[in-house]
Amino acid sequence: MASVCKASPFKSNYQFMKYIAFIFLWVMFSCKNGESIMPDDNKTVGLSVPNSLHSKWQLAEYETNEKIPYQIVLEFKNEKNEKGNWTLSGKSSVNFYQADYDFTGQKIKISNLIVTEIAGNLAATTFEEKYLDRLLQVSDFSVKNATLNLSSSKHKMVFKLTN
Repeated sequence: MASVCKASPFKSNYQFMKYIAFIFLWVMFSCKNGESIMPDDNKTVGLSVPNSLHSKWQLAEYETNEKIPYQIVLEFKNEKNEKGNWTLSGKSSVNFYQADYDFTGQKIKISNLIVTEIAGNLAATTFEEKYLDRLLQVSDFSVKNATLNLSSSKHKMVFKLTN
């Protein structure tokens, strides 16, 4: 019976171990100080949107620096619904809401808004209508330093990252 011998580019185990050590050191020192060899933690592989968009946000202000008298929460979910659409949900001044969204780069489109029908006082209801109208008009977004900016040609809303 003939034996099959596979040729190795290494003449000895010592040479092989030197090669492995060289590769290990090369990988370790090729990263800048504090960098990781893992994919960028701020990006989701295959998506052009920062992963931090898929978080829970609280409305902090409008473009007018108007004080927000209610706790308005918006959560972009990192999952799609049964129709294959990205989903968001939240709590406005009176009601809960959810919608679909789609994005390309820094462009975003929010659609199919569904809102519960809880009764509220006039001021809270008026604020909610204004907020939800602005939300449906959003066309652009940016995320930086735990701040989400949603804007349209007419309006801007600033959100802060929340738990």
